[in-house]
Amino acid sequence: MNVTGVILAGGKSSRMGTDKGLIDLDGKPMITHVINVLQKVASKVIIIANNPSYNQFNLEVYPDLFPEKGPVGGIYTALNCSKTEKNIILSCDTPFVNEKLLNNLLLQSKDYEITVSKFKNKIHPLIGVYSQSVKTIFEENLNKNRLKLGLVNQQTELNIVHYNDCDFDEKIFFNINTPTELKECKS
Repeated sequence: MNVTGVILAGGKSSRMGTDKGLIDLDGKPMITHVINVLQKVASKVIIIANNPSYNQFNLEVYPDLFPEKGPVGGIYTALNCSKTEKNIILSCDTPFVNEKLLNNLLLQSKDYEITVSKFKNKIHPLIGVYSQSVKTIFEENLNKNRLKLGLVNQQTELNIVHYNDCDFDEKIFFNINTPTELKECKS
């Protein structure tokens, strides 16, 4: 399947205090872990970021078309920059996501506009597959300054795939937002 892998790295990282995607995790920038897994399942990988430091990864980097609008703005930008119908969207702070999960989400996305993962009663909208068909919905919400990703996603043909401990280790869904969480991952 022709699919684009998209990494959202345009956030403020306010809880971390520095750009999360560029923080060292196991000897390399956190985003490198996400790039490596996406390259196994996507025909092309792009980064949505406003920081020129992301050019070091030799991938196409696009700034937000709607700056300061969070994941809704980042996903809208991603869909505008992608040439494929299906797009795997991941945040740069999910370094433990794996190929098996992404392939399963792609498989589950066939008849839906958006397919996201849910683990232990928590929906992970930034571990998901987004179709080009939702671009207009995202644009309409951005123009009205409605920026809650969960609410925007509910306006689409949404598939929430429930996973449990038997399917995957909890660590796969972990996103690193604070220095404490980063320390926990390293210990």
